[in-house]
Amino acid sequence: MRKLLRYEFSQSYLPLAVISLAFLICMLGISVIVKYNTLHTLGLGIVQFILGLCITGAVLLCFILIIWQILLIISTFGKNLFGDYGYLLFCVPMGIDTILLAKILNCFILIGASLSFFAFVGVGSLVFIADINPSVMFSVLGENIAHFFLNFNETRAFFTLYAITSIFGFTLEFLMYILLTLALLNVWRVSSFRFVVGLLLFFGIVICGNIISALLGLGLAAFSGVNTAIAEYLNSQSVNLEMWIVYGYVVCNYLLLSGASYLLARTCIIKKLELE
Repeated sequence: MRKLLRYEFSQSYLPLAVISLAFLICMLGISVIVKYNTLHTLGLGIVQFILGLCITGAVLLCFILIIWQILLIISTFGKNLFGDYGYLLFCVPMGIDTILLAKILNCFILIGASLSFFAFVGVGSLVFIADINPSVMFSVLGENIAHFFLNFNETRAFFTLYAITSIFGFTLEFLMYILLTLALLNVWRVSSFRFVVGLLLFFGIVICGNIISALLGLGLAAFSGVNTAIAEYLNSQSVNLEMWIVYGYVVCNYLLLSGASYLLARTCIIKKLELE
């Protein structure tokens, strides 16, 4: 699977790398112009035009990154899985689960890396513009981190774990919904109005998932009397059994919906391969 993951990465990283590089250039332009106030040295009109161009470019690139990440997911689970490359891929002596897992990990890595890079460049630019001494910044940051961990009680640990679980769970669920949508489109051989049908299928799957999640929450509340809304526990001074029940419900909810979507998509893929 390592070789397949490396190949998937090599085939899809370049556009995100170009977008990230362009964002870095725009943020460097903004930082240098604002930091050194070159409006008086290079001419007011030219520098204002460059500054406006950099700001516009940075904002547009943030939107382009999100759109390209969605296109990356669709391409990974669509054309690259059900097209000519997909047929050749399934001829390789690898299990279908290995192939799908490599594609899922590739999406996780690329999405996480690109978002982290954008966040790092954005924060770095703000620090540069604010003229903060790096040694002072790291000293203050270290003190805050040390203070955070010294006062790191079980409540903070719980909500940190809950937040991380929610982020990974939501991302996995989103990927599985798209995989299932594309699998259904291909097994049903939808060719006319494919984009519209795909959107309707995706939103239908999301609605069904939300209904199942709501029913599970209502069942849990009726059975145990536990409120599944995590906001009700934000002011808790300690972690109690109800909070762990809510956490277990969230984990089971993500695993159930993601697992069911994956198994349905896997069945559709196998059925399509048998029909070809």
